[in-house]
Amino acid sequence: MMSRLDALKILYKYTENIPVISSCGNTSREWASLGRRDNHLYMVDTMGLTPSVAIGVSLTLRKKGFKKCIGIEGDGGILMNPNSLASASYLNPGKWLLIVFDNECFASTGGQCSLASRIDISRVAEGFNLKAIQTDNVEDFERAVLESIEEEGPIVIHAKISPENHKTSFINDDPAVLAYKFTSFIRDEQ
Repeated sequence: MMSRLDALKILYKYTENIPVISSCGNTSREWASLGRRDNHLYMVDTMGLTPSVAIGVSLTLRKKGFKKCIGIEGDGGILMNPNSLASASYLNPGKWLLIVFDNECFASTGGQCSLASRIDISRVAEGFNLKAIQTDNVEDFERAVLESIEEEGPIVIHAKISPENHKTSFINDDPAVLAYKFTSFIRDEQ
């Protein structure tokens, strides 16, 4: 089974000019460890809200040249806010791609089991009439990312990952500065 960091390395290769919004905790820290870019919005202290923010950004990009807006969330976060899946289904943001890293635990807070150990997130997304792609290895994950970036959305990639975290630095940036850099990228690039 792939690690979150291995999957993030693949995603990083294909997102130099794509807005990417990452969830709090180890996900954002591992994402930032690969290299900071202004098209990355690190959602610190906002568990479960990344999919909703990505929907809003995706809707603003309808007439812009960006292929996608990618949200990265964990299994615990998406199960805290399943309404984001309902919103994506209802609003149908064509540029919305959500990647859910599912390690069946809250890895950032000590590894407590999440409800994902008994709930299939792909089936939940499909229940909201969203396209869901399930992966559990780097080859399938890379294929899913490449296809989803080119395809009209909304799309959910449900990526099963191992539960370990990689040691990385905390993100101590002011959230207002992170948001300013991200919105400037969107405004200035396309």
